[in-house]
Order: sequence, then structure tokens, then C-alpha cells
Amino acid sequence: MPTFGFREWLFGLIVACGLLFCLTPVAARGIRGLRPLAWAYAAIMLTNGLGHTWFSIFGHTVGAVTFPRPAPGFYSSPFLLAGSLWLMVRLRRTAQVDFQLPSVD
Repeated sequence: MPTFGFREWLFGLIVACGLLFCLTPVAARGIRGLRPLAWAYAAIMLTNGLGHTWFSIFGHTVGAVTFPRPAPGFYSSPFLLAGSLWLMVRLRRTAQVDFQLPSVD
């Protein structure tokens, strides 16, 4: 994994949030091409939230990295989990079925 300083990490986060914000009008129109990206984003958010919670429960990520208190990001992890689950539910509810079941005549 590359090592990022706070400035680089914050800049990347701001750029990513800006790009996602710019995609909001396109997503609101229901463009189907964004659905796979939304699923990937929801999966990443879910994994991130579970990771922060997991690291806090066990007190470490790897043997050399321990946390004497809750891991960084622990207090925001419920919001990541709730947001990712909400997005997954909305994606499932708005999915369009692309196939037709054969009719029984």
C-alpha cells in the first residue's frame, strides 16, 4: 500500500467527493450505467464501516498496529454502514427486470 500524507489523502478525498457530487444530476435521472458504480461504492462503504468496527473490537489491524482506544473512524462507521445499506436497498428497489417470464396459456 502506498503511504499517503494527510494533505494528499485530504486532496484525494475532496476530489472524489466533488466528482460524486457532479454525478448527482445524472444519477437522479436514473441512468443505468451508474448502477454498477453505485453497487461498487456501496460495497466499499460497507467494507470500510465493517473494518473500522472490526479493528476497534480486536484492537489492532496487523500485529504491529494496535489501538489503545477505538480505532480511527470507529465513531463514523455506523453512518458508513447505514448509508451503504440504504444505497443497496434503494438499488434493489429500483432495479428493472430485463427479462420476461414465459406466459402460461
